[in-house]
Amino acid sequence: MKAGHGKTTILNELEKRGMKKAVNYTTRPRRESEKEKAEYEFITKPQFEEMWEQGKLLQRAEFNGEYYGISIDSLDNNVACIQIVDTVKDVKNRAKELGKNPQILTFYIAVDEQERMRRMKNRGDDIEAIQKRIEIDREKFQNARDVADYIIPNKNVAEAVKDILSKIC
Repeated sequence: MKAGHGKTTILNELEKRGMKKAVNYTTRPRRESEKEKAEYEFITKPQFEEMWEQGKLLQRAEFNGEYYGISIDSLDNNVACIQIVDTVKDVKNRAKELGKNPQILTFYIAVDEQERMRRMKNRGDDIEAIQKRIEIDREKFQNARDVADYIIPNKNVAEAVKDILSKIC
């Protein structure tokens, strides 16, 4: 879930082509550019914890003290979601524990750091936050290419979407 890779843009394009987006929950504050339920459902930490305990979330991750998770009800055919790479195996195991057996393909969206920094700056992130995120991502995603089923370069969104669709259709 590296910042600035174009994940949300790619998901929106996949949705236009008939895929459904998984319901993603987060406890972080909404950015000015985000709409409720378009990218995330914004909930409180107690609500998130309750959903996790009730088996309503497939995945749980923490970044900068905020929680991120995917609804178990989102698992269906033709669903695309943003996934944190170091939890891919955990997601597959949790799905089985909760009685789901989806086919899960993972894609690593590859964008160089300079381009990521430019994108984060353009969306309004401050320089200090960008630098911190880049440093964290370097460590957190060092093995991403080994875990993903496919590596998708994202220099051009249309090409990235076409590449993803060619792998799943």
